[in-house]
Amino acid sequence: SVRVNNVQNTLLKNLLDACGASLGFYTVGYAFAFGGSFSNPSQTTFIGNTNFFLMDVENQAFWLFQFAFAATSATIVAGTLAERCQMSAYLCY
Repeated sequence: SVRVNNVQNTLLKNLLDACGASLGFYTVGYAFAFGGSFSNPSQTTFIGNTNFFLMDVENQAFWLFQFAFAATSATIVAGTLAERCQMSAYLCY
């Protein structure tokens, strides 16, 4: 549990994580994860090389679904560090 005086700090960390995750996943995360060639399995790549900034992506609902997992993995760290480090140290992370 988190003490009442640290609730705002934890909420701010979670909000910053969600904003950072949305920008990162929008710019390069989705492209790295799903930007490879799926039509021909012999041409798939380890890291995707298309769909940066969601260019030529038709299914935004799939992007939003995958973003939720990316943001959740980032906010888990904020929960484990609650009351254990200062905000400046967390921003360096």
